[in-house]
Amino acid sequence: MLTDDKDSKYHNGTKDVIELELATTGGDDSHQSTDRQWCTCISPSAQKWLLGLFIIIGIAVSWVGSTQFAQSSLYSPSFNAPFFTVWFSTVWMIVCYPLYFGPTCLFGSKQNKAKDIYRQNEAVFGKRGLTWWSVLKLIGPFCICWAACNYMYVYALTIISAADVTALFASNTVFIYILSWVWLSETFTPLKLLATTCSIIGVVLMAYSEGFSADSGVGIALALGAAVTSALYKVLFKRFVGDANLGQVSLFLTLLALFDLFCLWPIMVTLYFTDVETWDWSDMPWDYLCGSAALQVVYNFLINFGIAFTYPLFIAVGTVVGIPLNAVVDFLWREVPFGYIKIIGTLFIIAGFLLMLIPATWQDKVRWPKCMRCHQSCHGNQDDEELDRDAKQDAQTQTEED
Repeated sequence: MLTDDKDSKYHNGTKDVIELELATTGGDDSHQSTDRQWCTCISPSAQKWLLGLFIIIGIAVSWVGSTQFAQSSLYSPSFNAPFFTVWFSTVWMIVCYPLYFGPTCLFGSKQNKAKDIYRQNEAVFGKRGLTWWSVLKLIGPFCICWAACNYMYVYALTIISAADVTALFASNTVFIYILSWVWLSETFTPLKLLATTCSIIGVVLMAYSEGFSADSGVGIALALGAAVTSALYKVLFKRFVGDANLGQVSLFLTLLALFDLFCLWPIMVTLYFTDVETWDWSDMPWDYLCGSAALQVVYNFLINFGIAFTYPLFIAVGTVVGIPLNAVVDFLWREVPFGYIKIIGTLFIIAGFLLMLIPATWQDKVRWPKCMRCHQSCHGNQDDEELDRDAKQDAQTQTEED
């Protein structure tokens, strides 16, 4: 489905993938010129921290608001359409690149013309830039993965509470690590093993608190499915697209929304006429749908902006803050209790989430027990010997052919 032209470039580990959050790392050279000191009495580092505080609040509020609005729309008596909700919200992402491109052209460096900015941004699609083939090769599969992830997330909201869904979805960092270990040659460390264990314990406790009925089981499975699909999206983005700046990701999201608008509507129509999803055009919950879609745009923009201009840790903290905030909203407005078992399970998931974000230099200080290190060392020596043997055989074969 996808071809890897730059395979060796992207074996950078799980932490880079987690920092993407919608799959981005790095900054934009043309946009960084606009990152001027907005207050001469505050140091650049302090500015980043203040901006990061705003990012944390914005990400948490927008994520909670988008989730709660989506759930409210699905609770409407005349509306039961998770896929339509996803399709409609994704269409709003079309504004991502215009919101980036316009201010960059107006307030960016005078040396960077609009054409140059666009060429820098379309470089995310390869040397040839944006072509029909690059859209089909990259945007198409990622749009399907995006739609599947959001569909399972929204569908889960019709079965279990928003707080439960967000807590279970936070376990995606573990799945990112597992997939990175398989595809990106990620190193297995004790802290990451501990993070995986914490997340698994948290998921089990969340499932136990919901009871093992058929409905709650489906809701939990859908939330975990959304977490797995989200991890798949981010790891594949890291592997096949790589390190993208703010402008490139904005262009990518806009094209993804356009693909959703023009290519996924047949699925929506099919679900409607087969009565799998139902809604009444005369009684649509447009206020909730538009609120959810608008906040989703804010959420994704803040993630990409925050990664480009502040510290990636702020993005993770904003996501974590959204979990208890959803629980508070559920308790105050929906009267959904959040029992002590759910609290313990959520804390385990958050612990696993944060352990995955510990820098690699710190993780290297935590070592395996001596017996396991010896075992790994033996395996490492065996692998080196096998590589040397293969290299000698290849050299001998090449000599004989010459």
